[in-house]
Amino acid sequence: MRTRAPRVVIVSAVAILTVIAAGCAPTAAPQSTSSSGSASPSSSPSETPETADARVTIDGLSIDEGPLIAYTDHDAVLAALGEVVGPVPEAQGPDAYGFTSYDWDGAVRLNVPESGPAALWIGSDDTPGVVFTVADGIGIGSSRADALAAGAEELPMDDDGDGVNDYLAVGTREVPGTMSLVRPGEVGVQYVMLALDGDTVSKIFGLADDFSDL
Repeated sequence: MRTRAPRVVIVSAVAILTVIAAGCAPTAAPQSTSSSGSASPSSSPSETPETADARVTIDGLSIDEGPLIAYTDHDAVLAALGEVVGPVPEAQGPDAYGFTSYDWDGAVRLNVPESGPAALWIGSDDTPGVVFTVADGIGIGSSRADALAAGAEELPMDDDGDGVNDYLAVGTREVPGTMSLVRPGEVGVQYVMLALDGDTVSKIFGLADDFSDL
């Protein structure tokens, strides 16, 4: 979702022209306005609802450039999402891997492990009151070109086999002691991942890596 632009109402004035022959009528004296007939005060324009900016990083979430809420602080991340997305939904799980999921109607999901950082997933821009971005305003609906210009990198993953990479990485960081599953012989990395539908960002993964086999 994007911030709704304020509507502008244009009122057209209707001019009433009265043709009076010269000298046919005396000039009317100004009429006084009684207190009971005073005009009602003009209504103030409606305020545009504020939209929170939720910055998704490799380490956590930041609301409106506030302090970082680490993915390892599960309760704090849930509370922050509950404030900007909506009431925290009922927990689902844990699943076979030990993850408990909280799903906001398919638009936002938080997968919480028994220990370690939670994984944030944004799959829709239909999140009234909040816009999720990763860098320089890049979020769902942004173009591949704009994401690359903001520092994203192509990941060597082509799901549909058309020769074009379907994912981008933001904020890549090596994780010592791990081995990449997509770059043989290299150290594994973590990043914020952007999924692409063609050349348009369609999903954001708050924490992803290339060394986990889940």
